Amino acid sequence: MRYFRALFLLGWILAFGAQAQKQMVVTVDDLPAVTDYYRTPQSWMAFTRQLVGHLTTHRVPAVGFVISGFLYRDSTPDTNQLNLLNVWLDAGLELGNHSRAHKDYNQITFAEFSQDVVGGEQLTKSLVERRGKSFRYFRHPFLHRGNTAAKKDSLEQFIKQRGYREAPVTIDNSDYVFASAYDKALLAGDTGRAADIGRQYVAYMLHYVDYYESQSGALFGRLIPQILLLHANTINATYLGDLLTGIQQKGYAFVTLDEALNDKAYQTPDNFVSQSGISWIHRWALTQGKRGAFFKGEPEVPAVIAEWAAK
Repeated sequence: MRYFRALFLLGWILAFGAQAQKQMVVTVDDLPAVTDYYRTPQSWMAFTRQLVGHLTTHRVPAVGFVISGFLYRDSTPDTNQLNLLNVWLDAGLELGNHSRAHKDYNQITFAEFSQDVVGGEQLTKSLVERRGKSFRYFRHPFLHRGNTAAKKDSLEQFIKQRGYREAPVTIDNSDYVFASAYDKALLAGDTGRAADIGRQYVAYMLHYVDYYESQSGALFGRLIPQILLLHANTINATYLGDLLTGIQQKGYAFVTLDEALNDKAYQTPDNFVSQSGISWIHRWALTQGKRGAFFKGEPEVPAVIAEWAAK
C-alpha cells in the first residue's frame, strides 16, 4: 500500500510541481507557552526566544495564536507573559486570537463561547494594534467549530462580525503527545530518552507533511498551500529548526496565512458538523462524500511515545 501511495504521490508531484512551488504556512497555538518543563519567567523567556529564533532563522512568517487567560496572574495582567508576546512582535511575527480560556465550543452554548472569543481580545489586541498591525485571525480551540449546523453557522457569522478570518488547519497532528513525553523525559533527567523522542517527533511530523500533501493532491488534483498546526511547547522550542529544515528539503516555501487563504481551495464547501476537530482537507473530503479508503495511511503516534506521555 505504501509503495502505491508513493507512486501516486510522485506522479502528481511530477505533473503539477512545475506549475507552482509547494507552499507552507506555520501556525503556533497556545501562546505564550504550554510547557511543564519551563517554570520561571527567566526560563519562559529563554524558551520563547529559542522558539521564535527557529522561525526567524528560517524566515517563516508565522502566526501565533494567544490564549489571553495565560496573560494574567491573580486577575492582573502579568508583565512577564506580555513580554513573551513582545518577542513575537519584535520578530515581525503575527498574533491571533485563540480565545480567553480555550473552552470547547462543543460542550458549551454559543452565548458562552462568543464571550470567550471576545475575552481572547483582551490585552493581545491592543498590544498588536499599538504596533500598527491588525488583530485579524481566529483559531478554534480543539479545532471545534460546532457540533450542530446551527452552532457552526452562528459562530461563522459571529467571527466575521468581530472582523476575523477563521484560521483553518490542513496539517493537523498530535505534536502535544510528543511534547508531553518530551517534558516528562526531561523532568526525569533522562536526556537520552528525550533526544530519541525528539528524533521520532521530527520524523513523525515530516511523515504528516507527506500524508496531507498526498491527500490534497487526491482531493484537488494539484498542490495547495498547506497550513501546519504546531503548539508553543518544549519539543518545538528544541526541534522546530530540524522540522523546518526538513520541510524546506521537501521543496516547500514558507508563506503568510493571508497568501494561503487567497487560494481558491479555501473556498471549498465545508458542511462538516461533528464532535471531532479534524483537518480542513478531511472536512472538505467528507463534504464531497469521500469515505473509507480515501483517509487511509494517516500517521500514528508510536505506542512507546503515547505510553511515556501517559505516565
